[in-house]
Amino acid sequence: MNSRMPFFFSPAAARIPKVLRWAAAGRTYAGLLLLLLLGGCSQAFLPPISRFEFQTPRPYGYLIGDEIRHRIVIETRQDMRLELNSVPGQGAVNRWLQLNRVTVESDRDSGNTAIDLEYQVFYAPNEVKMLSIPGFSLRFSQAGKSVEQPVPAWHFTLSPLQELAIRKDENGRAYMRPDVLPSALTADRQWLGFYAALSLSFASGGYLAYLYGYFPAWPRRRIFKRAAAELSALTVADMERSLAVMHRALNTLYRQPLYQHRLPAFYRAHPEYALAAAQLDWFFDFSNQVLFAGKQDYGDQERGKLAELCGLCREIERGSR
Repeated sequence: MNSRMPFFFSPAAARIPKVLRWAAAGRTYAGLLLLLLLGGCSQAFLPPISRFEFQTPRPYGYLIGDEIRHRIVIETRQDMRLELNSVPGQGAVNRWLQLNRVTVESDRDSGNTAIDLEYQVFYAPNEVKMLSIPGFSLRFSQAGKSVEQPVPAWHFTLSPLQELAIRKDENGRAYMRPDVLPSALTADRQWLGFYAALSLSFASGGYLAYLYGYFPAWPRRRIFKRAAAELSALTVADMERSLAVMHRALNTLYRQPLYQHRLPAFYRAHPEYALAAAQLDWFFDFSNQVLFAGKQDYGDQERGKLAELCGLCREIERGSR
């Protein structure tokens, strides 16, 4: 029976599919390994110069003596080095063109290079003439190999300073055309700014006058100003009168007689005067002792503290505190 079995039913034939699977798996692993190697060497397959920009101004409207600026931006592989002898040097390019300035900025880590060229034209044409700044080639080197990047010539037109055929006026003199007159500036905005500044000045002055109590219409801003003026004319011998002046000022501000036990209500009505709470407590204690207890042993120290209290109230009245 076994001798008559077909070949594909033999034990050797049964092992063939497993061998094929191993071979297929081996090819798969080899392909993945090849992809990893290619990914690691992808930098080597990048083009040597991946970006080139030749930035130029307008190609017309130039006169003798004008300056023309060019900028070249190049992006290369990392570690590629620009050969500086391939960059045009300062000096005369030809009989009518001068290269005044050359600036090179290069970063080998990022591969970015920027070159600024500043030309100056010394050609006096008789009519509008087409000229060209000659091109050149930039060379980059890496690992002993060099790569060139051509910079094309740049064409532009140069205009004459005056006409070829000089016109004459009726007196036989050279005809000169004046420059275009500048447009007149409107003064509307200047006057608007002037009036705005003037209004702001008046408003600021009025506000300061209000704070300093110079408006009779607001006498409540001048209560302690008048009290300070009266106290300055009194001496220690007039202590009772000085206390009366301060009491009158506080009563005028509170619009009713102000006693020591009413000070909390006074602070609620005029919270800004809470800054003088300690001095006001001293004032009422001192006033009670002088006016009702017959205290006589006072002097310049008490008079100074009274003047200091009036000055503090004056600063609060003006808004300085």
